[in-house]
Amino acid sequence: MDKEEVLKHVGKVVRALITSAKPPVELRSICRDYVAIEGEPIPFRKLGYMNPQQMLQDTQEFNFQSYGSEIIITAKYNAKTEHIASMVRKQKCSKSRSISKPSPAAQRANSQRANNSCNSHNNNHFQSNYQHQQQRSYQQQQYWRPPPTQVYLPPAPQQFHPPSQVHDRWEHSRNLQQEQQKEQQKEQQRRLQEQEVLARAKREQDLREQELSARFKREEELRVCIEQELKSKLSTELQARLKKEQARFEEEFQVRLKEQLQLFKKHQEHELKKRTEDLENQNKAYQRQKQEEELKEFKNKEQQRREQESKEQVRKKQEKKEQERIDNEKRDRCDRYARKTRQGCDQSVDMRSVKLDHEKIVLTIANDKAPAMNGHGQNHVGSNGQGKYNGGKPPLRAILGHSAPQRHQAPSSVFNTPESSYNRPFHPRVLHPGMARSTGSSVNHRLKVKSQSDAPAPAGAPITPPASPENAQIKSAAKPSPKDDVLRVQDTQVKAGKSKTIGKPKVPLKINASFDAVSSLNLYCEANGFEKPSYNIFNKPPRLHCSVRIDGDVYSSYPEEFAAEETAYQRTAQIAIQRIQHAESHQQLSVCTLSNEEFIDGLHKELLKYPHGILGHKLEDWYGSTFRQHLPSHWYDLIIESNKIRVEHGIDPRIILFANDPGIPEPIRISTNSMLPQLKLPWQSSESGTHDLNMFISHCDSTKRVWARLIDQIANFEELTKHMGRQMAVPLFRQKVGKPYVDEIYLVELPDGWNRVRVISVNEEQRSCSCHFVDFGDVALFESEELFQCPPQFLVLPPQAVCLSMYALDKFEDHPHAQAVLTKELDGQSVVAHVLTTEAQFLELGGDPQGVLENGKRRACLVATLYDTSTAEDIHLNDLVAGRITKCTPAPTLCDEEKIGKTTPVLVSHINDDGDLLVLLRNDDLKFVERSIAQTVADLGEQDRVSYSDLLHDRHVFVCDESVEGLKQWFRGRLATRPKNPEEETFDVYYVDDGRQRKTHISNIYRLEANNRALATFPPQALPVRLHDVPEIAGQMLGRLRGLMPARSQALLKVVAKDGAKPLVNVFIRGQDPESMYMCVNIGLRMEFEMAGSLPNDI
Repeated sequence: MDKEEVLKHVGKVVRALITSAKPPVELRSICRDYVAIEGEPIPFRKLGYMNPQQMLQDTQEFNFQSYGSEIIITAKYNAKTEHIASMVRKQKCSKSRSISKPSPAAQRANSQRANNSCNSHNNNHFQSNYQHQQQRSYQQQQYWRPPPTQVYLPPAPQQFHPPSQVHDRWEHSRNLQQEQQKEQQKEQQRRLQEQEVLARAKREQDLREQELSARFKREEELRVCIEQELKSKLSTELQARLKKEQARFEEEFQVRLKEQLQLFKKHQEHELKKRTEDLENQNKAYQRQKQEEELKEFKNKEQQRREQESKEQVRKKQEKKEQERIDNEKRDRCDRYARKTRQGCDQSVDMRSVKLDHEKIVLTIANDKAPAMNGHGQNHVGSNGQGKYNGGKPPLRAILGHSAPQRHQAPSSVFNTPESSYNRPFHPRVLHPGMARSTGSSVNHRLKVKSQSDAPAPAGAPITPPASPENAQIKSAAKPSPKDDVLRVQDTQVKAGKSKTIGKPKVPLKINASFDAVSSLNLYCEANGFEKPSYNIFNKPPRLHCSVRIDGDVYSSYPEEFAAEETAYQRTAQIAIQRIQHAESHQQLSVCTLSNEEFIDGLHKELLKYPHGILGHKLEDWYGSTFRQHLPSHWYDLIIESNKIRVEHGIDPRIILFANDPGIPEPIRISTNSMLPQLKLPWQSSESGTHDLNMFISHCDSTKRVWARLIDQIANFEELTKHMGRQMAVPLFRQKVGKPYVDEIYLVELPDGWNRVRVISVNEEQRSCSCHFVDFGDVALFESEELFQCPPQFLVLPPQAVCLSMYALDKFEDHPHAQAVLTKELDGQSVVAHVLTTEAQFLELGGDPQGVLENGKRRACLVATLYDTSTAEDIHLNDLVAGRITKCTPAPTLCDEEKIGKTTPVLVSHINDDGDLLVLLRNDDLKFVERSIAQTVADLGEQDRVSYSDLLHDRHVFVCDESVEGLKQWFRGRLATRPKNPEEETFDVYYVDDGRQRKTHISNIYRLEANNRALATFPPQALPVRLHDVPEIAGQMLGRLRGLMPARSQALLKVVAKDGAKPLVNVFIRGQDPESMYMCVNIGLRMEFEMAGSLPNDI
């Protein structure tokens, strides 16, 4: 029966009940009568209604009126039932029709008589009519109340008792009702049993599905393992085959070389006889070629002269027009100036003075840079949240508590390397925040010793900061006058403008179809001012080999052989042209120095141009040709973590990269109340008061993001954890998240209990999301099925993790070896945090204890110095961490036993005069050095230039090299000799990350230790190596080697043996074509020496 039929039936029954009763009729009486008539209540819930009134209103046959808590129902006019309703309204009210309930004895007698009765049908009919009349009389008494004077209440002893027959029938009907109730109960039990059977079947089906999914997962993992094993076996087999083929090739090459040498010896006499004829033929060919080249050169020069003349004429015309335009503008300006001078009396002098002052401010603001101290200039502290709140004062200096253990050492210099004599004593730390801790006095009261004037600290010891950033004092030279600043700015602008016009651009190689390869190569050399190409012929016909030298670079046609010299010249010239064009189109790529956010943004912008995506194995070449940089080593992790780029898997193992469309709007969803309140920090009432907080460090991301919890709040957090564990242990309260949303709070279950997390990003394709533990600070990746709804009672406690930035350690943020030190020294420790940020600065920085999101990273709003007070003397943890990071940073090396016999990718930075190579290991350490150099260059100023006293004690300096066509290149340097005279201006500086040594003027040397402590203490990256089994390299062979491997060229290096500090290596490089195979430089050099020694000197 559908919904309309049910509504129609219910409407008929209710209309009949209303018509048969005298008004007013209450809705609840109709509901009771409906149950008595139909045997079940009005089915409003089955049809989706909240109450019977809504269901009856939907039939549109009834009217409702509310009187207080009572609802009166009336039926709308209907011609078929109107006469019945009028008859019922005209009936008189009976005086006393109410029948009292019989006594228990009478009920038992009536029940016995009802059992012996044979006319049960008539009795039931009579009883139903009697009950209906009794209900209607009750309704009439309830709704229709006559005046009090007309009500007659008989005495209590006199009650009306129905006759015995009526009692019998009433008892019989009651028994029938009880039987019906029992049947209903049985039916309800039967339905409950069916529901239990269905629920049990559903649970069994869910278990079977889980087992099948687990089995499928295990099979998938097994398949992946088998595929990985097969791949590894195939790779090992391929490597073994490759080694065998390489050995066979070397053996064949040696055999062939011996055969050629024998043939050369046999035919030597015969070649000497024919030498005269060959020379004559060569001279003739040379003369003929020379004449042709002179003719072509003449034609080319004539054509170039004509082109230059035409260009010169066009240029003169343009210059003439430009000069005319300038003259016209000058005349116009003179006229305007004359008019202004006539109207000058109307202008305000004050406005001109204000404008002049404004211009001065614009010019002097660039030089208004406070001197940097201990790695914190005006730009340095900006990243640490301190720069703009010191009121123009310089930032705080490096800090150490006075009672912190001092490092006893001599003043460091270039020639006296300081060795730290302080070793941190082992002591039992307070590993659990619940243990007792002294809170009698603040850290400033506990860190008091002699003043600095009484006990001067060593040169390398850090300095205690002032109580707050506002109290920092400037100790620098006098500021120059605005006039001097204006002159300095103008002077630097003029120099910068001149430096752009010094370098002469290189003319690219252009191919003209009217010229052959030799002529095109000659034109290229002439256009660039190179010497004429020099060709060299080896062997005799029909096995001629040829090579050509162009500006120090040698291009060879080997292994191709030619029968005629002219053919060899043309083919060699073609090879040289191809390699030059390839080199011009594929310049040497630089190492990627972009940050993670810049890399993702640039890659996403370029991928939007390719709607069909980029194949993964083509990404490196495409990225290099597009951005002129190498891909970062962790590019895949960055792409997976980003929500701007998605990765799709094609035919294994290839992947395809797509850019997510930025125009697709976010899905509209209903906001939930899963916002956590903000943690209130215990700020001091006075602004100048110190803020010392007892904290427990829960996690360390970097020196600029240290997560800690307030020890005073740990009891509340433990109580929250206990309640979450109790409630979430009940499966009824576990509500899984269907679709997680960013910035929402959920619960996850870990082995140590339940934790609150905030969603950072969602990957809908992989159904996973990156979550931040708001009470600990770390970030983890979870599947969407592992998230559960967080009940509202668990959202009352604020997030417990507070983000801190360690003072004076912002340059160690991306240090590749900082994470291990932070985990060992800080993670899980109880410390005292001396907060340097005031409440006003905290609010201006964002006012969030968990930091503010900027470009996908959190920036801490609090800067603090950490102290360990669990020992007799407080330990300054900031300085301790900086020293540990410096000690734990290993110097690059190739002498490890693990690297001997293995291939290592390197960058060849320089080849010295002895033929030794200076190489750079392509790893994260080199990338950190390059990023730090770029950051330091951006922060340098005039006040950072070194003085003679700085050169005496600074180990490393920062050098600006302008030797390459006026371009500025920055290097870390070290003085080769100790300065002897304060009047010296030029010093020999060794570039520790390049291997070269240059004479540098003192104006191009800057302080490094005062600007970037992390970079100043980082080990040198240039490693000297020596080629294995190669004769002494000098003269012409050294030039060939440098031409073969220019600066910053990529190579593969294999350590063969160790020879003191310089390991003996084999070097492999690719040719000019990136698709070519690797070639061994050692074998090529030996061949060059053998061929040079075997050929006559005059050939």
